[in-house]
Amino acid sequence: MTLRWRIALILAAVALAVGAFAAIASYLRTESQLRSGIDDTLTSAAAAVNASGPDQAGRFGRGGRDGDGPGNDSGCPVAGAFETASAAQLVSPTGAVTPCITGGPTLPVEGDDRSSAPGAVDLRTVDIDGQSYRLLSTPWHGGGTLQIARSLSESDGVLSRLRFQLAAVVGIATAAAAGLGWAVATRLVRPIVRLRDATHRIATTHDLSTPIDVEGPGEVGSLASSFSTMVAEVGRSQEAQRRLVSDASHEMRTPLTSLRSNVELLRQIELLPEVERREVIGDVLDDVDELSSLLGELVELASDLAAAEPEEPVRVGDLARTVAARTQRRTDRAVTVVDSSAVEVRARPRQLERAISNLVDNAVKYSERATPIDIVVDATTVTVADRGRGIRSDDIARIFDRFYRAVDVRTESGSGLGLSIVDEIVRSHGGSVFARNRDGGGAEVGFTLPPERVLAQGPSPLV
Repeated sequence: MTLRWRIALILAAVALAVGAFAAIASYLRTESQLRSGIDDTLTSAAAAVNASGPDQAGRFGRGGRDGDGPGNDSGCPVAGAFETASAAQLVSPTGAVTPCITGGPTLPVEGDDRSSAPGAVDLRTVDIDGQSYRLLSTPWHGGGTLQIARSLSESDGVLSRLRFQLAAVVGIATAAAAGLGWAVATRLVRPIVRLRDATHRIATTHDLSTPIDVEGPGEVGSLASSFSTMVAEVGRSQEAQRRLVSDASHEMRTPLTSLRSNVELLRQIELLPEVERREVIGDVLDDVDELSSLLGELVELASDLAAAEPEEPVRVGDLARTVAARTQRRTDRAVTVVDSSAVEVRARPRQLERAISNLVDNAVKYSERATPIDIVVDATTVTVADRGRGIRSDDIARIFDRFYRAVDVRTESGSGLGLSIVDEIVRSHGGSVFARNRDGGGAEVGFTLPPERVLAQGPSPLV
């Protein structure tokens, strides 16, 4: 069942339930009021004729019919006393019945009707010849019981028409609610249908640039907007993957060509002089090292950044000190850490440590062994400073691009991925990277995390 039908049927069911409840309540209230009005009329008539006294009615044992006037032989009340009644009769203590309305039906007499306590009134509904009557029985002041009945045909007719009218109203309201529900559902579902069609086109064509209509009311529009954002992110991810594959294949082409040429020479190794033989073997090893380094960087880029590492509180200065100690062990270079704020941030510690490590490795690579390297942590900013050759102005804007290598270092080993990995990690944390030349020579390369990632700031341990 479609969403349109579900919404329409739900609204119809709600309208039906509410309408049925209101109709039943109205019907029962109307029936109660009609019955109460008839009962009040019968009670008033009985009280009025019972209060007529002996001047207007005699006692049992005399003949005659109703309408003979005061003191008639029947003992019934005077004419006109039962204007609202359909039937009336007197029942003697012995059970003899005296009709008081000519042509009226004979009312049923029960045992209690002849022995009611003075002033007692008994009201009940009886069926006589298929017709319903409301019957009142009360003690008669002349002895015995007075019974007055009124036909319920008029009230039953009113109730019958009321039932029809209420059923019609409930039916019309239900149909109107269903129609309104269908119209509302169609309006609500329209952007979902457009979203479904766009999804189908994307799944069929694999074209993530397919435009998605994000207009829609409330949550529907929010859903479309979120889906559009997701598709855009997937598109950017695919584009980044394609660019990575393209750049990687381009970067691998040079060492692979060189390696192939050197291997071709090795086929004739016995004809080569000893000096050239060593040079060829050295070139082959250099090409293998370059390919290994490139593949290692690619694996890091594909695995580290894609790893689902949870975020947790971490002190940036502690990460910097860990990287500094590891670098000093591996390279015997002097690496100092200045942590002026001892900031604790919410981040992925393994990735953040990788970013700082890549910055330090870059500084080690492009500065003299005898010169120190400084890591400065100032709030959410990390700066790695070296005392090397610096960065050409033409290269500053591109050193974070994948596989980009400055003209004056292209002959040196390296894949050109180290700083691009830093950029990927920092951007995944919502931050930004920077590079500039250092006063006095060298370069300063680093990154800044957004202020909202700061959790706490403690004492400032300076190293």
